[in-house]
Amino acid sequence: MEITIHNSISNAVPNGRLGYLTVKNVVVRGTPPGLSQEFAQLQAEVAKAYNLEILPKLPRVLAVRNMYKKLDFDPSRYRPASEALVRRVLQKKDLYFVNSAVDVNNYCSIKYLLPFGLYDLDQISSDIVYRRASEGSYINIAGHEVSTENKPFLTDGSGVFGNPTSDARRTAVTLATRNLLAVVYADESAGTDELQAILDFAGDMFVCYNGGTVTEKNIAHTK
Repeated sequence: MEITIHNSISNAVPNGRLGYLTVKNVVVRGTPPGLSQEFAQLQAEVAKAYNLEILPKLPRVLAVRNMYKKLDFDPSRYRPASEALVRRVLQKKDLYFVNSAVDVNNYCSIKYLLPFGLYDLDQISSDIVYRRASEGSYINIAGHEVSTENKPFLTDGSGVFGNPTSDARRTAVTLATRNLLAVVYADESAGTDELQAILDFAGDMFVCYNGGTVTEKNIAHTK
């Protein structure tokens, strides 16, 4: 499998990056106690370090929002997944515990303040291109129909399936998933070494709580 960045993205965000990794032969289950404890500790650290007033001013949050704006993707209307998760923590709202894979994905997104996407690799039909989508729609994980027009999306031979805000139900990770694709939608301030370190950490977390083996870890190139 190859992931490339289309020039409809790279022309607008020349230094934007996509980091990705695949983890095969996983066993996805309910949220294990160890992960719940790690999540509780992370939430306490986030609540201590940030508040709703300073969150939009944090350099990483600003950089992700700037990436959205360059793609004509309004971050106030379509909030980056990472920012939305942190806001829930700061608003003292309970995070949704989904399963051992999705929860690791959300943990990493909060920790690094970057949008992470997680997909069932076996539901992806071809090589992947990150591009601006044409007119159309898709059903998101919540079951709502969402317009795709001119928004940034990961796409395969069957159409769109993921972006930094809302993913498609088609590739959602469930207890039946055996192979994972995790994607980090990195802003222009994230260097190669930093992104590689994030992928290393995420890969270790996925394997720790889901088993399996990291079979690929890479940074997408421009097509």
